[in-house]
Amino acid sequence: MISKLHRETKETVKTVGMRRWDFIYPRMNSWVIPIVILFCHFTGHAQTHFSPIPTTGLPYTIIITDATLNDQTVVNGTEFAVFDDTLCVGVVVYQDTFPVQITAWQASPAYGLAGFTPGNSMLFKMYTQNPTNEWVETVASTDIATGDGNFGYGAYSALALMTTMVKVEKVQVYPENFNINAYPNPFNNQVNFKIAGLTDGEFIFKVYSITGREVFSTFSWNTGQNNHILAWHGQTTEGRELPSGPYLYALQSGDFQYFGWVTFQK
Repeated sequence: MISKLHRETKETVKTVGMRRWDFIYPRMNSWVIPIVILFCHFTGHAQTHFSPIPTTGLPYTIIITDATLNDQTVVNGTEFAVFDDTLCVGVVVYQDTFPVQITAWQASPAYGLAGFTPGNSMLFKMYTQNPTNEWVETVASTDIATGDGNFGYGAYSALALMTTMVKVEKVQVYPENFNINAYPNPFNNQVNFKIAGLTDGEFIFKVYSITGREVFSTFSWNTGQNNHILAWHGQTTEGRELPSGPYLYALQSGDFQYFGWVTFQK
């Protein structure tokens, strides 16, 4: 018996040398649609951090062969994103198995759709757990197996991603009225650190790259000043200019340390 949830359609087919047959089949009803929607929902995985551009119809394949944080494979759920400058043009979520594929989308000026420009450099970022188990965004370096690091090389690019993070132990006790204000942040050619509440004596100020490498260090002395101002110009201690990106700064005075982040944008 045909369910009452269906509307029946009856067709008669006449064949040569055979009797007439009546075929009754159900039409698809609206109750089927929610099942299809639910199936699509549970078979996909939506990104939660990076916001890629809409598809443009001009895909470029990037194969991620491996990804590590501090020489350890990244955790399940890590997001990989590829950028053309500040534009996120593709995202994929890691699900315990390599390789994974990012589909990056090329710009389509004819239809007014944003995307990458062939020949531009690819910038990769991860959203993953740091050594203190906090989810953070980080810039990744690359080990390229196929390609030249630019969008549109050949049919595809293949590479591994690597990043290093410094494990920062949080210190709860600071001198009374202690405060650091970094401005402007992000900065272009100079960032100022206004330090208040330091006790008298020597302090050390250092800057680290995203990979944990010390790039800048200076010593200074606080002599009863209410405010102490340091300037950093996005250079190493030796005066070499550094690339754009996030940098960790650290101030040590006496028995306490303070850590913060600034972003260098050329």
